[in-house]
Amino acid sequence: MVDTGVRGCGDALAGLRVLVTRPKGQSAGLVALIEQRGGIAFRFPVIDILPVQEPLAVQPALASLDNFDRVIFVSPNAVEHALAIMDVETARRARTAFMAVGASTAAALQRAGFAGVRHPGASASSEALLALPELQGGGLAGSRILIVRGEGGRELLGDTLSKRGARVQYAEVYRRACPAPDDGGLAERGKHGGIDTIVVTSVQGLENLFAMLGEGAAEWLKKVGYVVVSDRLARRVQAMGMVEPSMVAAGADDEALVDALIRWREAHLDNGN
Repeated sequence: MVDTGVRGCGDALAGLRVLVTRPKGQSAGLVALIEQRGGIAFRFPVIDILPVQEPLAVQPALASLDNFDRVIFVSPNAVEHALAIMDVETARRARTAFMAVGASTAAALQRAGFAGVRHPGASASSEALLALPELQGGGLAGSRILIVRGEGGRELLGDTLSKRGARVQYAEVYRRACPAPDDGGLAERGKHGGIDTIVVTSVQGLENLFAMLGEGAAEWLKKVGYVVVSDRLARRVQAMGMVEPSMVAAGADDEALVDALIRWREAHLDNGN
C-alpha cells in the first residue's frame, strides 16, 4: 500500500514502489529521480536494444544525408545507433533539415553536435510531429525524407508522409529483442502487493512484460497502476484488461515520467490504494 503520509516536495513519491521497465543501461536516470523523491524503484528491463545485424546495409543512406530534404530520428535509440554507423563530422555538415519525434531525441542529436533540430515540443509522438506546418501536404510533394528508426518500427509516420507526396526511405539502425525471462523474484513480489505502479514506454515492452512474467502474474499485473508515454499506449493497456486507466506522461523523458508518477500517487492518496 502506498505511504499516504504528508511529505515535502522532496518526498513526493514517498513509499511508492515503482517497476521501471526501460531497457538495460537506460533506466539509471529515472531510477535516481524516483529515489530522490522518496520512491522505491525496481529495475526490470523488458526490451533489449541491439545493433542491426547488417549495419553496412544502412551506411549508404547515412553517408549521403545531403540527398534528403529532411532526416527524421524517431527515438534516442535511433540517434545512438545511427551515430555508431555514420561519419558524424560529415553528417553534421549535411545541408538537410534534421527533425526528431520528441524532445529527448532532439536533445540526443544536439549533444552530438547537430544544430537546429526541429521537434514538436513536449508531445513525443509521430502524430505530434506530423502536425508541424512543414510536414503538411502542400510543401511535401516530391521531397525526399529519410526516417532513422529500429527494425519493424511503427508505420504511421512513413505512410502519412508518403500519402502527402514525400518519397520516404528508412534507415533501420537497431533492433529490439525480448530479454531472457529471469524475474529475480519480481513475480512473487507483485503477487503479494509489492508493486504499486509500472512505467511502460512502448507497446512491445508492455507485451514483453506479460510474456516474461508468465500467466501466473497476469492477475496482479492487471490490478497495479500504469504510467505510460502516449494515449496510444494507454489504449493498449486498457485493451489488455487493466483495472484502472493509465496515467499518461507529457513526454518520454525521465522528468515527465516522474511528474506522471507524482500525479498517479496524488490521485491514489485519498482512497489508500
